[in-house]
This record gives sequence, C-alpha cells and structure tokens, in this order.
Amino acid sequence: MNKARFLVVALLFAAGLAACGQNAATAENAAATEGAAETETGSAPDASAAAAQADTGTANQAAAPAAPETAPATAQAATIAALPLKRGYYVASDTPCGQASNATVMLLRREGIGGARDFCEFKNIEQTGPNTYRVTEACGDLQDNASPETSVTTYTLEGDAAFTSKSADGWERSARYCAQSNMPPDFRANDISDVTD
Repeated sequence: MNKARFLVVALLFAAGLAACGQNAATAENAAATEGAAETETGSAPDASAAAAQADTGTANQAAAPAAPETAPATAQAATIAALPLKRGYYVASDTPCGQASNATVMLLRREGIGGARDFCEFKNIEQTGPNTYRVTEACGDLQDNASPETSVTTYTLEGDAAFTSKSADGWERSARYCAQSNMPPDFRANDISDVTD
C-alpha cells in the first residue's frame, strides 16, 4: 500500500509541477527527496516505482513549455501621412470657443499647425500607440526670416477633435477643435477652406 501511495503522490506532484510550467529537474528533485524520506522511515520504493519516476521525468520534459529562442521584436512605429484630427481651428482647452484669441487659437492644416505668429510644418508622423503620435516638426516664427528649427513633439489624441502635445523640451499644450461658426467674429470671417480641405 505504501509503495502504491508513494507512486501516486510522486506522479501527482510531478504532474502538478508540469502544469505550472516547472521543469523536469524540479520534479525529479522533489521525487528523489520524497524517496529519501521514505527510505529513512523504512518503506523504500521498489524498482518499478523508480522506473515510474524516470518515466514521469521524461514525460515532464516533453510536456514542459519550450523556451523562446529569441526575444520578440519591438513593435515598429508606423509612418502616416497626417494626424487623424479634424482640420480647422483648435482652441486652448481652458478657453471657450467663443472667447478665443490669437493667443489661444491654432489652425490645423494637413501639413502642419500654427498660431498667429508661428507655424510648425509636419515633416514626419509616426503612430507609436493607439492614440499617440511622434511628430518631427520644423517650426518657425512667421515674423522672422530665421530658418525653422526641427524638433520632435508627441501628440496624444482624444478622438479626432482634441489633443495634448508635449515637446522634447518639456512644454505641453492641450487644445480642442472648435467649429468656425462657434468662433469670435474675426475668425468666422476668415476663409480657411483652402487649408482645411
């Protein structure tokens, strides 16, 4: 009876370890430890139990999950043609659309975004997450003849009508789309169809 109990316990223990993803060496070590304990108490397993332990070790090696040979490749960022945002006026998130001013308004075009004094041309757009984009921009002051400066900005979109942008230098801004009809009179009078279509 003790021999049969030992065999059943060893098999169940080894099967449990295999199910948990343990390797065969761990199961064999546990079975050997149990065998040594039983030898000390005077109920040593016979040759058939030892053979069953060896068979269990072999079965565990076959059932153990294979380790991956190489690490999975890091996902590549997908290059896209334009940010998936509505084109038109974007107003700072803390400013109502009807109270927008030159200081709080940006005009999003297919090729870039700008305010009253500056414009950032999108040179490269990479989608790095479900709603995150890494944008290489060439930004310049519209009232200065200096060459635009290239930088990288991360845009996190909230649907297709709001975003938060954060530069590599650490500045951050949030804005949302405002229909032209909801803007102050000066903005409503502008014809922006050529840059938003």
